[in-house]
Amino acid sequence: MPEGRGGGGKPKAKESWGGQVIYKFNSNVSLDKIIFMTRSAGNNEGSALLITILILASMLTVAFGVNELVVRGLQISRTSSLSGPAYLATESGAEKILWLARKSGVDPYAAFTDCRSGGYLRLDVSPPVCYGSAPYDAPYWHNLGGNNLTYSVKYTYNEATNKDNFVIVGRYGEARRSISVSYERSD
Repeated sequence: MPEGRGGGGKPKAKESWGGQVIYKFNSNVSLDKIIFMTRSAGNNEGSALLITILILASMLTVAFGVNELVVRGLQISRTSSLSGPAYLATESGAEKILWLARKSGVDPYAAFTDCRSGGYLRLDVSPPVCYGSAPYDAPYWHNLGGNNLTYSVKYTYNEATNKDNFVIVGRYGEARRSISVSYERSD
């Protein structure tokens, strides 16, 4: 390799100027060689790309987190909008069973002997009956009109407290609401 094309370039002598060490190079060192030496000394060629990727990854993580919060909020608001009609279906079931027990003369204790230990009732027939076959653990859903409002009634009798207990579950779409009604028998 010729002397003037990147070869050589060893420092001749050191000089000190203001506390800094200065090397004197031969004049045959090319500018390309010096620029290459300063660029490769730090080895920073991929750092900008790496920092960019890390920043974008953190931004995507935050965006996906915010997206998850928004989706959950929408699901909760949808369920809460269905909650009102589900509760009204539950109230309808409670009113129906209390009306049957108090006003129509149907005695749950006498009428539902088969499901005193916990069975579902069918109230849309006269007289009301336990639904299905023993152990009566499959709910019967009473339909309120044609708008997907339904309720079921589960009956139990507690001998220790002499109480009739009804658990009414109303549903509308994916929402379910329940209430429990109990009263002491006045035998």
